[in-house]
Amino acid sequence: MTILHRPTREYVIPVSRTKLSIRFECQPDRNKDWNIVYWNRFHESVRYTEPFRFLGGDGMLDSFLCELETEESTKYLRYYIASSDETVFCGANGVTAAPPETCFEYLYTNECDVFETPDWAKGAIAYQIFPERFENGDPALTPVGAEPWGSQPTRENFMGGDLRGIIRRLDHLSSLNVDILYLTPIFKSPSNHKYDTADYFSIDPAFGTVDDLKELTKQCHARGIRVLLDGVFNHCGYEFAPFQDVLEKGDQSQYWDWFFVESSPVQTDPHNYDCVGYYKWMPKMRMSNPEVRAFFLSVGTFWVREADIDGWRLDVADEVDFTFWQVFRSAIHVVKPDALLIGESWKDAGDMLRGDQMDSVMNYLFRNSLIGFFAKNESAESFDAQLQRLQRLYPQPAQQVLYNLIGSHDTDRFLTLCGGDLRKLKLAAAFQMSYTGMPAIYYGDEIGISGENDPDCRKAMNWAGADEILLSYYQKMTSLRRSEKALQLGDFHTLHVSDNAYAFARRFENETIVALFNRSAETVELSIPVAECEKGSMYSLLSGDVLPLKPIDHNDRFYREDRMRYRSSFSVVLPAYGAEILKFKEETV
Repeated sequence: MTILHRPTREYVIPVSRTKLSIRFECQPDRNKDWNIVYWNRFHESVRYTEPFRFLGGDGMLDSFLCELETEESTKYLRYYIASSDETVFCGANGVTAAPPETCFEYLYTNECDVFETPDWAKGAIAYQIFPERFENGDPALTPVGAEPWGSQPTRENFMGGDLRGIIRRLDHLSSLNVDILYLTPIFKSPSNHKYDTADYFSIDPAFGTVDDLKELTKQCHARGIRVLLDGVFNHCGYEFAPFQDVLEKGDQSQYWDWFFVESSPVQTDPHNYDCVGYYKWMPKMRMSNPEVRAFFLSVGTFWVREADIDGWRLDVADEVDFTFWQVFRSAIHVVKPDALLIGESWKDAGDMLRGDQMDSVMNYLFRNSLIGFFAKNESAESFDAQLQRLQRLYPQPAQQVLYNLIGSHDTDRFLTLCGGDLRKLKLAAAFQMSYTGMPAIYYGDEIGISGENDPDCRKAMNWAGADEILLSYYQKMTSLRRSEKALQLGDFHTLHVSDNAYAFARRFENETIVALFNRSAETVELSIPVAECEKGSMYSLLSGDVLPLKPIDHNDRFYREDRMRYRSSFSVVLPAYGAEILKFKEETV
């Protein structure tokens, strides 16, 4: 028997000063349930036993979780893992056949050890805008030489989007029940994308003024929408004043140590300094330099104070010295304790989600899974295995605020990956709005904008040509999420996996919602097990139809019945490319 556990942040997370979340993984064994045995080392004779609950499994490993609550701040705990039949045990020296002599140990929960994420962000709906292409609200700001709105996007052209345009279209965001607005960079820069910052303390003149940003955040807050700006602190733009000083003065510049320059003088062709992605117009910053740290800490805190923004999305966060993010998090929380920090990462970002750096990351791994299942018709078994892995990849406080996207300014549009098939896009959107974390809409997806990767994915918002049927669908699904706590905050359990169908349950307090998806061109009839008793029914939140529950037929075979505690089942017919969202209604006498 293989059991994976260490008393480190990968497996043990303090969620409050009196509560620990403890997780382990092991080979699947349908005959074993698991407990944790624990005690305070200063009170050896008083021991406690709590059961682990099954989180899920990917076919190779099953994952289990328990939460321990203590009357005082959690301290000096010793513990081991034990099978309920007391035949397998696991302590600090590995797996044994008897209770281990050397146990795992947890010493103390300090205040800053607790991993807390903002309550307002848990399960929230996010909306990303590329400001240059959303709406032109003030033609006087439009750059000279800009092309007509709706022109084919290039890496260099401008079309005139600005902050006033976003303010003008806030009704659109409200109609989508948006809770969080994320803007790609808006600071002064020569490009249309603004990831090559020239001045971190100025709004780009083509976008407006500081007062425009303040007005935007004010109006968003009045609608219950939080605002995140994009912080590009890993690198700067070629026109950034300190880098220009280095170009002019070489190693005599006071900013020489702000960058990674190999030798003086500075050369650009070929370049002799570190850049992001070998792109010479974006020199990398030296975050080990205290002056550089102080500068970017001042940038981060300035905009929270000045414009009352609610947090940051942090560009290429996993290329930045992690110790800087630890200090940055603390500095931002001094100004706004419930600010949200989202790091950009395209991989397993566990190093940033330990409670001392980011609250969340851009979950491109989630996007990859949805592309595989809905756009590329990869197997449902593989899809489920990926989701099960994602569910145990990060601590629970982060899971609730993961930025779950299907597209961004750096990717092909999901509709394009689906070959223009709106039915597949709608399935992916329904999945987003039913799944854990924060579903994120990339501007224009909701009205049917297509596009290949950058720059084609950065088209101007086609307000006049919006697909109103698709927009109505997005509005319905976001409204459903907004109204149902189980969809925002519930846990996640897969219920069904077959060739072209997938179903899962979300449970929160006394509410259960089941989401079902059929990605095929054929109608499918499914038998779905649930943990609820048969004295109730499943009510469709989309159509109002009622599906009766029936007792479990023990001749039926259901998903992970070795671990799941099913009590009843129901039958449902899903049309081609159909999704269904059902809520359990208990029978009342």
